[in-house]
Amino acid sequence: MAALVGNGILVGFAGQAALSLGLSAWVFFLTTHGNIDVVHPEGSVQREIERKRLDFVSSILMIGSDIQLTLGIAYMITVFSQVQLIDTYHLHLVFDIVSFVGVSNTAALVCWRFCRAKIDSPDTKRPSGRHSKRITDFMSYFRGHYRATFLYIALYLALTILLCIRLNDWAPNKEPGRCYHTHLVTNITASHPASDQIYVAVTSSWLIVVTIAGVFGGVRRRRGILLFSSLHFPLHLYMAIALRKANDGKLDGDNKQENDWDFGQTTAVVLLGVAIVELLSKGKEYYDFEKHAAKNGKSRHASDRSLQEAEDGNSTGYLLDTLPSYGHTPEERLPVTKG
Repeated sequence: MAALVGNGILVGFAGQAALSLGLSAWVFFLTTHGNIDVVHPEGSVQREIERKRLDFVSSILMIGSDIQLTLGIAYMITVFSQVQLIDTYHLHLVFDIVSFVGVSNTAALVCWRFCRAKIDSPDTKRPSGRHSKRITDFMSYFRGHYRATFLYIALYLALTILLCIRLNDWAPNKEPGRCYHTHLVTNITASHPASDQIYVAVTSSWLIVVTIAGVFGGVRRRRGILLFSSLHFPLHLYMAIALRKANDGKLDGDNKQENDWDFGQTTAVVLLGVAIVELLSKGKEYYDFEKHAAKNGKSRHASDRSLQEAEDGNSTGYLLDTLPSYGHTPEERLPVTKG
């Protein structure tokens, strides 16, 4: 069971969360400087370029998020299938590690919805009525990435309950596996398992609330949602590292081999590498797009040309023709939901 919480697992999950938080910070940087605003009138070529720019940004935002979410769900299912063999210490580490999934998913989803709301501008005409729009928006919560998010929340809640039950059986003077060393994660005067259960209950409830808010909360609340979600990253990272450090060299039997690399640990790190490579590839495409747009006078901060001039020029056609359609990205799976 030690392989479930090894270095590769921790690096893979924490790395994906850090990647999502970094991309979210980048989006807010672009927003602050007005780089992804939609300001041109509907039907103009400039408006289409602005939408393509937002397509680029929203596609980059979801890099690694789907992989992380799928991996997190599979990880918890694996833990549940072997729950009788996992001791309290490793179950606590699993809880902290899988919490990174909620952080990365919320960060990516909040900013992605923000970009999609900008693309779905107020002056865009909708053929359907208001009632039909409400039905469509409601049904969107049961598709694609949202459905996987709900499954993650359900499994995470079950993991929280399981860990609290295990902690309730805290017994330092009985057979190994029913307690762990806590001198790096709690005060020396702390009462166990009460303090451990409080930590698990509070952080789990906190993460579940912000994850749900990331799905249903309006884009105007994005900063608060992202802030409360990002605070989990340093918290769980410290807890996972400190808990392992406090119990290093004190494990019995097979649990001594925490740092042995197996298929699961290697897979987590490889998937992190895949996400980084994809980020570099999409980042290069975005850089080339902005470079060509600026060169041909289509930069966000460049002076506006007339619509007729833009339509007659070749540069705009090149920009629109060379941008990928991103048929595999979440925007084709999830209808836009405005806050």
